[in-house]
Amino acid sequence: MSQQTQPDDPERADGAAELEALEAEAAALEAAAARRGGLPGARRTLLVLGPLVALLACLLLFVGHGSRGDVAAASTPSAPPARLGLFSSYLDPPVRAAGPVEAYLTIRNSGASPDRLLDVSTPWATTVRLVDASGRAQPWITVPASGSVTLRPGALHLELSGLRRTPKLHDVIQLDLTFAQSGTVHAWAPVGPANTLTVEQVMHAMDYMDRLPPLN
Repeated sequence: MSQQTQPDDPERADGAAELEALEAEAAALEAAAARRGGLPGARRTLLVLGPLVALLACLLLFVGHGSRGDVAAASTPSAPPARLGLFSSYLDPPVRAAGPVEAYLTIRNSGASPDRLLDVSTPWATTVRLVDASGRAQPWITVPASGSVTLRPGALHLELSGLRRTPKLHDVIQLDLTFAQSGTVHAWAPVGPANTLTVEQVMHAMDYMDRLPPLN
């Protein structure tokens, strides 16, 4: 029976050709080094340093991409903040000495980002709640960008309870409104009609910031 010769694997042949080319390059390098009195073993040096150079190039490429990404992220501008103003704040005169007392105001946001009212406090009462027309407490309200929210009678408003002193007509009540972005913003609310607050009343109230003024 005659023996048939199997054809060579193309991939194996390509690998052998690459190895022969590398061996030839290393031999030429070693011969040149020998002629110049260089270091022996150039073939081993080439085989060892070749993969290391390739690995170093990959690492530099990766670091370069990461640095460009960090610079791009750092240069991205953040959204403009909210800019709040409090207007026309006032309180209804208490119906009875024990309270509660209702307070109203308009919160205007002239900024490009919305903000959220999270809490309200005052030196005049132990508790301030944000309640709707039915008296149900609301955990927060959002003030839209370039918009406003008005707290008014018969709708969403503030309710002061646990009064430390019963406000009387023309008293000025400090309200501290805490927002998610803007922090705490102070408002001065007269007891009585809206927009009756005078500069003198505000200056007097600020003399007793965060505490009750003395009784007249």
